[in-house]
Amino acid sequence: MRTLQKVIIGFMLGLTIQSYGSINETLPSWHWAYGMLDRFQTKGYVTNLLEMNRPYSRGDVAEALIEIRSRMSDKKIALSPTDQKLFVRLVREFATEIQSFTGKNESHESIEGGAHLWGDLVQLPDSDVKYKGIYRTRISASIGPHVTVYNGSNFDQYKVDDSTYVGKKWRGVVGFSEQAYLSSSFGRFRLKFGRDFLRWGAGRNGTLLFSDVCRPLDQFLGSADIGPFRFSFVASALDDWKLSPGWADSLGTASARRYLSAHRIDASFLNGKLQLAASELMIYGGIHRPMDFVYLNPFLIFHGAQMNKKDQVNTAGCLDLLFYPSPDLKMYGSLLIDDIQVEKTGPGDLEPNEMGWILGGSWADPFQTSGLSFFGEFARVTNRTYKTPTEWEAFVFRNEPIGYPLGHDFDTWDVGLSQWFGSDFFGEVIFSRTRKGEGSLFTSWDAPWFEYTVEEGYSEPYITGIVETVQQWKIHLRYAPSIHWGVDGLILSRNLKNAYHIPDETKNETEWRIRLWLDGAVRFRF
Repeated sequence: MRTLQKVIIGFMLGLTIQSYGSINETLPSWHWAYGMLDRFQTKGYVTNLLEMNRPYSRGDVAEALIEIRSRMSDKKIALSPTDQKLFVRLVREFATEIQSFTGKNESHESIEGGAHLWGDLVQLPDSDVKYKGIYRTRISASIGPHVTVYNGSNFDQYKVDDSTYVGKKWRGVVGFSEQAYLSSSFGRFRLKFGRDFLRWGAGRNGTLLFSDVCRPLDQFLGSADIGPFRFSFVASALDDWKLSPGWADSLGTASARRYLSAHRIDASFLNGKLQLAASELMIYGGIHRPMDFVYLNPFLIFHGAQMNKKDQVNTAGCLDLLFYPSPDLKMYGSLLIDDIQVEKTGPGDLEPNEMGWILGGSWADPFQTSGLSFFGEFARVTNRTYKTPTEWEAFVFRNEPIGYPLGHDFDTWDVGLSQWFGSDFFGEVIFSRTRKGEGSLFTSWDAPWFEYTVEEGYSEPYITGIVETVQQWKIHLRYAPSIHWGVDGLILSRNLKNAYHIPDETKNETEWRIRLWLDGAVRFRF
């Protein structure tokens, strides 16, 4: 009976005082804290977070909050009334991690279990109102101050209706381990082995290299901080690629193995006001091909290594820029280069350039309106980016894009405004326009330029085929009086022209969602 009482009391303390509790734990991509942290970075309150290298650890966020508190004490910054309430909300969420850094937690060893639950009433286009839930459970163990072992599972009812989902569907729900890793940090060095989110690059709606829209990768990730620089390396074994009939018949097997390697250098200057990054990613594989130790060398230039080996791989490079020219203003851009033709010696050199870019910015508290933000973003990725004639080299993992969520052959832009009303109420209105061509990550490679001579030349529209145009209004409202529960409301209204790439097909769609979310945890310290 006493044990049961301890469990109940511990759970209640977890609900009322703390939710998570390890400085090495990942802050998952879906967590509500990112929105507040983005605002604090735009306001210039935070200087020690690399916004273009995510996910953060919970320790990263705790250190940022400690920095804010110190700068407030030194009168270097003054938070607006709205931001003061947001700051208090974040301090409550990360109280345990803050105490770990300030020396108020004597024990660094603990075991925690918890859950984060989303319950939705949703109406999708051409569908009745349905209930859909996403239920996440977690258990973690902190072994001293440097090592954390974590497992988080996801039980998702939305994916039951997703025809591209890879995995078991059972009684109206799918379940999978969304995160399962060992994470450690020793001063300037970090290591992670296992399954976790990854997001590299600039962008609000998605990034060009790792956009965390696909299932988290099974990976080895290491990083080192040297002065204003962070060097990161990741290697992953992707899912096997089911070969199309032409490939399967010629190669005598049904699938190809696939692997990924990438490295990145982030740099932060001017007290965090200027952040730059350069990344290189490669996907390689083949029938019965093992992981290549050459591409596990984090210090090689992958493109040069594969050229010297005369190896067939898909490499891409990405440059990112983030700049805060003045308090309250953020500007960013990203350039992805998959393939650029320089020579003009034969028809093969007429292949259009494969590349993408993002430009965006935001303005916090315009006209001294506390809690208000304006923002906008433009993104474009040309056709055939993210893939090669070798079909298993596509930037795809478990039928989802590794890079930008829309794949390639598109352009999209949006503008919007958001408003925090204290820390409990939040609302935003966004208008977007997206043009999507018929090019897809999953269609066969085509090369029409081989039908032309160098003298004739070859060109094509940068959005190909029958272009679908989607204009959409989004209204999002949130009420969250606690770090442990809240209610979200979402309305989407869109107009489609050449809908589903059918000429002159027009369609209007509306969907809405009401979500109740709950979060709780219980922790035992040793």
